[in-house]
Formats: sequence, C-alpha cells, structure tokens
Amino acid sequence: MNEFAGPSMHSASARPASSRPGQRYAPPIRNPEHAEPWDQISDEHRNEINDCNGREILQFHLFDMNKDEQLDFSEFRYALQALGFSNLSRSDLIAAFKSAARPRAGWTPLPPMPNQPPPSTTPGVVDLRMSREGFQTVAARYVAARDPREELLKTFALFDRGAKGFITVDDLRSVVKELGEDVPDNELHSMVEQFDVEAKGGVSREEFLGIFLDR
Repeated sequence: MNEFAGPSMHSASARPASSRPGQRYAPPIRNPEHAEPWDQISDEHRNEINDCNGREILQFHLFDMNKDEQLDFSEFRYALQALGFSNLSRSDLIAAFKSAARPRAGWTPLPPMPNQPPPSTTPGVVDLRMSREGFQTVAARYVAARDPREELLKTFALFDRGAKGFITVDDLRSVVKELGEDVPDNELHSMVEQFDVEAKGGVSREEFLGIFLDR
C-alpha cells in the first residue's frame, strides 16, 4: 500500500495509489546468483545508499571529511551507521572495507629496517580508500540482505499508535497531520477498508505485510 509510507516518515506520502508499491522492493532477479548487489535492490534503497539517509539526508560527501571523493575506514564505518548498520562487528566491517577499497594514492611499502621484521608488501586498513562506487557495492550487499518483513514491521509500529496490533483511521489521520498532508477523511477510511479483510476496523500486521510482500 503506497498509502502507508516507508520508514522515512518525513518523505512519506499518504495519498492513495496502487495497492502494491512499485519501487520500494525490487522485482525478482531472474538469475540472482549472477546479479550484482546493486541490481538486487530497489530504486528507493539505491537512493538511500546514495544519500546515506537516516532521519535527515546525509550526503555521501558529509562522511568524506577531507573531500577527496574517497572514504577511509572511519568514514566508511560512520556512513554505514547512517544507513542503520550499527551492529556490525569490527572484523566484519574490516572485511567489507577491504573487499572494495584500494590503496591510497602514492602508497608504497615501508622500507626495511635493521633488526626488524620485513615490512608488509600489502597495504593495511589505514592505507586503503573506498570510492563512492565501492561504497555503493558494499552498502547494497547489506541492504539486499535485510529482511523486508523486519523493515515493514518497524514501519507498521510507526503507524500503530498505542501498539494495538492494527492501524486505524485515527492512526492514519495522526500520521498525515504530522506530515502536513491534506487527505480527506473519506480517503483515509477507503485506505483502511480496502485492506481490512476481516472488517475489524483496522489493518493488522499480517494484512500490512500482505500489502507489500507476495505470498
């Protein structure tokens, strides 16, 4: 239901549209085992990665502290946190960073020192930099692995005022008011009635998931 907005509430629209969203969840990939992560996610999620969208639009360049069009490891970590991936282990972050980063410009191995172990001939994490394209690839991989049900249930909770277990017309009215939208009451009632299969006065979690996910 495009009427029920996604998790980014500030950019949502409560206007009625088709009963299935067109862009939030990408269409099935014919050969997913051969598809790039960037091709497996929706346009909205691509925009989310490009903008590093949290509660506000956080541009990729915001994390590129020195404005060199590249991210070092710390900048990469903060950019992923802005996308909601704050529980990744350090080892996972390092592995993901290394998978798409390249040696910084001008990097060369350290010269050998007397009575010291030979220096590494490969750059360490501090010597790697990630391009925007590299960040898109890594972020798309994480976004594609998200469970859409978990995301949708978080959205459901934003609408379900008072944790009743269903979304009512009053809930929708409160949301559209917060968004500054002007939606007539008859349209709000129509939204709920369209998907309230059991005529209980609200859209349940199961009905809400069914709007977005093919079963």
